[in-house]
Amino acid sequence: MNVVILQWGLFSFMIGLVLSLPLAAVHYQKNPLMRQTFTNPKKLKSAHVDYFMQALSAGLVYLIGICMDMEFPKYIALPLIYGIIMNPTILLLEATPFIRSGWSRFTYMFLRATSPLLLLFGWFAIAVLFLPTYLIIVLIIVIIVGGAVLWSQQVQKKNTVHM
Repeated sequence: MNVVILQWGLFSFMIGLVLSLPLAAVHYQKNPLMRQTFTNPKKLKSAHVDYFMQALSAGLVYLIGICMDMEFPKYIALPLIYGIIMNPTILLLEATPFIRSGWSRFTYMFLRATSPLLLLFGWFAIAVLFLPTYLIIVLIIVIIVGGAVLWSQQVQKKNTVHM
């Protein structure tokens, strides 16, 4: 499965390259057809960069597999592959007006509900398999502290609104 993850990473990288064309047409050439197709240029740029980032993450997974001399099981590889492609696709869909109705809206909502969770599951599974215990503990502490900071900001925001 490691090679399959790498292949999907290359596919993600190639989509990122292909997206540079409409990105240039929207930002630099001010092409009217492309501006009608991609109504949110910031999301288009985010999708472009995220396809590259996901390709790099696929390469990292491949390197981890090589260094640990193991093949990733399907329960890790398949969620990673799904997330590698579908997470940036969410941003790409958000760059267009197509997500407002019909099947594209359903697809968009389905991807938003599933892709980040599956990608997160795959990475956490890798972390649990390969990180030493002390780093898992540090990761848990970072997550708890981050959650506490977000929670305190929400409480502070609610208190400010009620005053």
